[in-house]
Amino acid sequence: MANAEPKKRRSRGTGEHTSAGLIAPGTRVGENYRVTRVLGRGSMGIVYLAKDLALEREVAIKVLAPHYAADERVAKRFRREAVAMASVRNENVVQIYAFGDHEAQPFFVMEYVPGYTVAGLIEHANERSEQLYLDVVIGILAQVSRGLKAVHDASIVHRDVKPANMLVGPGFRVALTDFGLVEQVEPGATRDLAGTPLYLAPELIRRQEMPEEKRYLSDIYALGISTYEMLTGDVPFDGQTIKEILRRHVKQPAKPVTESRADLPAAVDAVVTRCLDKDPAARYQSCGDFMDALTSARQSGQSATLRSGRRILVVDDDPQILEIYTTALKVGLPHAAILTAEDGLSGFEMAKCSNPDLIVIDLDLPQMNGLELCAALTGNELTAEIPLIVVSANFSGDSRSVLRSLGIKELLLKPLEATQLVNVARRHLEGDD
Repeated sequence: MANAEPKKRRSRGTGEHTSAGLIAPGTRVGENYRVTRVLGRGSMGIVYLAKDLALEREVAIKVLAPHYAADERVAKRFRREAVAMASVRNENVVQIYAFGDHEAQPFFVMEYVPGYTVAGLIEHANERSEQLYLDVVIGILAQVSRGLKAVHDASIVHRDVKPANMLVGPGFRVALTDFGLVEQVEPGATRDLAGTPLYLAPELIRRQEMPEEKRYLSDIYALGISTYEMLTGDVPFDGQTIKEILRRHVKQPAKPVTESRADLPAAVDAVVTRCLDKDPAARYQSCGDFMDALTSARQSGQSATLRSGRRILVVDDDPQILEIYTTALKVGLPHAAILTAEDGLSGFEMAKCSNPDLIVIDLDLPQMNGLELCAALTGNELTAEIPLIVVSANFSGDSRSVLRSLGIKELLLKPLEATQLVNVARRHLEGDD
């Protein structure tokens, strides 16, 4: 992450919630699902973590809030959300499994994506007075755009694209969720102003009539707002009241992102500005066009950032962890080559023959443990200058002392967020430029 000025951000939540109407842990919902705990609350429903008893897997269950259960209009919207999610099959869209009723409350079952939201990632960066690297943002947006394209290809407008609805799961997989405000693109369909004010497109606020086949452009605008927020740590149009926020969407141009991020290529400004154009016809007309432009803007400043041709060696005997780290590094550092080894001895031999620019080492390794591998690498003239990052679920006092004596300062605790690994790796590699 790049350094940034600390930001004060208002809560983007939906308000206070009480425990009234919550389903107790252990309760069976439908025939096959047992509730474990609450995962989150939205404007219409409550999401629970549950166990699928038939298939022995964790799932997420969204239940319509009790006070809405008798509202036929809301119940129809809730079902429409489930139908919309079920109609889209894409790895970057959260998948739905089933629909039913629990004590007169509609619910649907969807895949559980363990991890965090992009909104949480932004908040975490702001708390640390840091900003997300452009390559990390592009890695997220590329996946969101693929999911959103699948949504649009199904003739659906999401209408609530924002970082809080982007889930980052294992292997740095990003999936779009929360279709509670979806709109089917059908001639003569009734339209209302719905969505999160901070991400609402000007044409929605103006109640501007749009051709049926162009209504999805409001999602492109929201994607632009989300991009701006990922890059700067805040949204471009904020205010003390909803009325003020909406007025700024319609009337006020966004400040260039480079005013907050001098490290970004100047071409990024033009990409974000076009995405946020007040005129829908002037925006990018597809998610693919937007991503092509953003990638080109990144490449225009490539000489000022990370050089291509770098090699990162990851040594870990856990295949799942190895896959997560490898995927995250490929997404966050797309111009680097990622090498892997599953034991210390293989890692040492690969380091000597491939001369990587950075090595990530798990402390608990077979054949040659992490401490021994670090000692071997720092003591060999072929590998002595290679930066080492050591990860472990538990650093003892002795292991820390040995690693420090070897000159290794980067010790990261497991479980390790994929983005944290990417940011640390990037810092080391940029330091060599």
